[in-house]
Amino acid sequence: MNNLFLTTRGVVYLLLCIILSFHSCKIVSSQSLLPQQELDSAIFLIRQYGASAPQNQSLCQTSFFACNDEYGDGLSHITHVMFNIINLYNYNYVGDPDPNMKSLYLPRLISLRIEPNTFVVTNYSLNILDLIQDLNTPTTITISNDPSVVSVPPNFSFPLVVDFALSRCPNLTTLPPTFLNNSQSLFLLFINTPIQSMTIDHTYYLPKLASFVFELNGTDDGSHFINITSNSFPKLTTAHCTGKIDSAPGQCNLNIGYPYLLSSLSVAGPLSTVTPFPITSSQYPVLETISPKIKNTSPHPFSNHSLNLGYNNLVSIPSISLSLKQLILDGNQFTTFDANMISGHPGLDSLNVANNLDFTGPITDIYCAHVLNVAGTSVSSLPDCYWCYKNVTNFPFNYITTSLPYPPGKVCNVLINNSSNIVTNNGQYVLTGQNIGWGSSKSNYTLTKGVPNKILNANFINPPLVPTNVTLDMSTYSGAPITQITLVEGGITIGQLNLLPSNTSYAAMLTFNATFNTYFEHTVMVDNQECAALSYDSIEKRFECKIATLTSGNHNVSMSNDYYFTAKFFQFDAPYPKIYSISPLPAQVGETIEIKGYWPIVSSLLWNVFLYQQDHASVPSCSLFSVATNIIYCQLMTALGNETIEVVVTDTIYSGSFMITPEYICQQSTSNCHGNGLCNTTGQCVCNSNAFYNDCSKPYPIISSGSYNVNNTKLVSLYGDFGPFGQSNLSIKINNTLDCAVVNATSQWLITCLLEQTPNYGLSSVQLQLDSLNTSAKNILNLRRPGNGGSTTTTTTSGGSTDTPQQQCEKQTSNCYGHGVCDVNGICQCDQDYNPDDECFTKFINTTITQNTTSPTVSFDIDGIDFQFEVASIQELDFDSNIVKELFISNYTWIVNASTNNITTIVDYQLNTTLSSSSSPSSDINSILFQSVSVLSTISFSTQSRDIQFGDQQLHINPNSIKLAVNVTNWQYSSNLATLRVVFRTVIINNQTIQYDCNEKEIDAISYDSLSSLQYLRVIKDDIQFNGRFIDVALSDGRPTYSQTQLISLTQSSSSNEQSIALIGINLPQCQSCILDPDFSPLLIDKSNDGGCDSKSNTWRIIVGVVVGVVGAVAITAAAIITMKKTQARIRMNNQMKMKLQAMN
Repeated sequence: MNNLFLTTRGVVYLLLCIILSFHSCKIVSSQSLLPQQELDSAIFLIRQYGASAPQNQSLCQTSFFACNDEYGDGLSHITHVMFNIINLYNYNYVGDPDPNMKSLYLPRLISLRIEPNTFVVTNYSLNILDLIQDLNTPTTITISNDPSVVSVPPNFSFPLVVDFALSRCPNLTTLPPTFLNNSQSLFLLFINTPIQSMTIDHTYYLPKLASFVFELNGTDDGSHFINITSNSFPKLTTAHCTGKIDSAPGQCNLNIGYPYLLSSLSVAGPLSTVTPFPITSSQYPVLETISPKIKNTSPHPFSNHSLNLGYNNLVSIPSISLSLKQLILDGNQFTTFDANMISGHPGLDSLNVANNLDFTGPITDIYCAHVLNVAGTSVSSLPDCYWCYKNVTNFPFNYITTSLPYPPGKVCNVLINNSSNIVTNNGQYVLTGQNIGWGSSKSNYTLTKGVPNKILNANFINPPLVPTNVTLDMSTYSGAPITQITLVEGGITIGQLNLLPSNTSYAAMLTFNATFNTYFEHTVMVDNQECAALSYDSIEKRFECKIATLTSGNHNVSMSNDYYFTAKFFQFDAPYPKIYSISPLPAQVGETIEIKGYWPIVSSLLWNVFLYQQDHASVPSCSLFSVATNIIYCQLMTALGNETIEVVVTDTIYSGSFMITPEYICQQSTSNCHGNGLCNTTGQCVCNSNAFYNDCSKPYPIISSGSYNVNNTKLVSLYGDFGPFGQSNLSIKINNTLDCAVVNATSQWLITCLLEQTPNYGLSSVQLQLDSLNTSAKNILNLRRPGNGGSTTTTTTSGGSTDTPQQQCEKQTSNCYGHGVCDVNGICQCDQDYNPDDECFTKFINTTITQNTTSPTVSFDIDGIDFQFEVASIQELDFDSNIVKELFISNYTWIVNASTNNITTIVDYQLNTTLSSSSSPSSDINSILFQSVSVLSTISFSTQSRDIQFGDQQLHINPNSIKLAVNVTNWQYSSNLATLRVVFRTVIINNQTIQYDCNEKEIDAISYDSLSSLQYLRVIKDDIQFNGRFIDVALSDGRPTYSQTQLISLTQSSSSNEQSIALIGINLPQCQSCILDPDFSPLLIDKSNDGGCDSKSNTWRIIVGVVVGVVGAVAITAAAIITMKKTQARIRMNNQMKMKLQAMN
């Protein structure tokens, strides 16, 4: 077995031992027993191989078996069988194995190692391979020294085996052609038996085999043919195959179909062959180790690291590769070597020419670069380089192996060139000379070989800063040669550079730290020129170099002395001029373009604008007529269109350039394809999907609203954008179940379809497929029940009650709290100025409303008690309600315009999306897209009640109420499934109650309608109630559509434990014009009819009800902020509200 196999097998064996030690720690409990069939199999092995182990359940406690009871079946199972040298195992007769055993039952076996020390088994007729062939779980199988193995069963294969070894089985002489074929996990295969003939052809398949070792025993007429193809062995890198090496004939014929993957190859046997042959670096490019012991070997210039050509009857070798590290030529018939081949290969570490009896050399100084073995040769003398280091003992092998005696009185002369002036570079120095050895190491220096005896790489620890004599030991053994040198440090290290350019001139200051020896004189230069002014801080070890003029580009700072030079590169980007953008594009001759950038010196006489084509040819430029610090305006004399043009702004010393390409023009003119694609190099938009047109600005198909025909609810109208390409291959479903047959699809904006059956009341979603594109609109249709449009509240009767609705109303509302009467339907008919939405509990009050001059925030202030409701953001949501992009209102300012007619005050707000409140311009694509979004808001209020038509509903607005209208247009959507949501922010009270007739009445801050849409917001502060109402209708592109209002989040206020911050979202379909229209009212509780139970004031006030009418087609984000100036202690916290939020979401 060669060294290669020993190494590979050794690693596998070591890993196996580690695994075994790990599993051996898993001692089974005394209550977990082996199944009887498994115990019988273990007893068979004990008796067959004569192991001194108990033949009962306690065998798991021995070193022959490892067991585990963690398989979940309540039983113990054998995982490892170890009949090997680790157990100091010798055969002893312990009983006869069961002769009727046909198969071993070991269902959890991982490793099987049968390696008796002697070639003895109890029953020679029981072949262990027959008994294990049905095992499916082993990963390691080793069978050695087993005389019972006389044959291998057909189809002998294991699905999980990684390592398989069959060694020294004296009675096994043949292997079946299917031996281990299709073993999917096999990694290492070792066969060392007297196999007389073996063939592996193209039908073999071992997909993970990396290494095989075949040591076979060919007979006079036997041979072994092994085809190594990429189909059979796609992962194989190591191949070792030997027939008989002695004088008897033996053949191991390797046909290597993919030699470019082999890294190690070993073939032996006088009649063995390798194909392809000869073995050259072009045929075997990654081969590192080779040992061809083949008759008539003709060596070639191998590129391997190790080449073993021993005992091949060679008399010469033409050449060797420069990458070769080890050359073994022992046992051949060499008499001498070509001196040029030896001297030209300083990288050859080891040369073995032992046992070449007639080899005389001569061995001269040219051999001194190699570890040499000349034992058993006729070499008569050696140069001093070997005798001086003959006694080295700490090397893996001797530098010289020879039978010659050590010359008496030998004096070793070590010569180091320039030894009196060794100037190191940060401790490093390359020593050159003669007889300087292979390297050495001391506490203050390390010498490592470059070219042995000629070049040593020295590393000195803390070399002296003034010339100092130092003695070097050239090896580590006692009495090794020594020499003396004069040493001083002269290296230079430049640290981090810091460049401080001037913003108003061409000068710059360069500072850097440096490590150097002041014993030597040094020079500092920038681009081979001395600094205009140079200073050095010896404490900080920092240089300051003033540079008079520095242009844009790459530069270097260097520092040198008489021995060493070091440089460090840096890049200087002139602080001006800078060009950030050019617009508008494209632009024609005579048009004015705006060049944004930075140029601190404002002078139209100093700056020039030049235009260049791609070939750097100058074209008519741009006539400059206005210069500011950040903007230049000039009139074009060359059109900027489809041609690539370089724009250069220069003052003749500093220049800034900007490349205008068709791609950049596309990016400018389409806002980067409206965020839904990329501009290509030809200036065309390439959209993210086929569901866009018009430079990716228009997604399609989209459904912005839908309705049922009033006279025929089976007839459905869908409004939206269905693309400019015609409506072909159109199909429509309602709720993914009902087919809606297309009636009319000739318009890009309207499709009508007919259902087969009458739809159900309530919300419905629409799924539409058009031109192989799909879209879906959630809850876009709403079929209301007849008479379900009002908001009047009715009382309900509890189960088992015989009271009429009128009686129930009187009991539950204390007869409309004394401010109205219950009618026969159980509905409160309120007195004038009382609120029917809460059964006449609150009263409309007069208050003075002051308009907000900065933002459309709904705000009331009544006797120091205030309420606020503000827009927070506008969100785009994907189909799964994830936020795609979000416009935060606080990042922008509002343009305000107010008007009044002495009855109604109207304040218009326009969000200035073109100017962010951020101090620096943003290049974020969403910020650019938001510039085209229009957000309009109108707040109106009046001392008189009003009736306002909104979509298909008429809204009654109470006196002194605030109506808020919001209109979002031109939103750029990211897909045809995207929708909008407007988010509002406000502050609510966690637990709010009032008392009436000694009964405590809880007022929910948020209530929902029958479709789970947020309908009312109520906030109570002292005796004032603010009511907000949200209707479920919005205007989408001018048409009414369903709009759900939801509570997005509820967060405990950091300023008060009694308050929470609520984010309320109003959902809208995908629309280009989206409008919503809420209103808010303050209310007072009149307790004049309260019987009371104490002396509390009868003039307490009830929380104002804020009714917010919301148009569902508008996606607007609003938040209502309530600032509490008076607080009232409450007992319960906000847990109840959070539970409701979770239930709703």
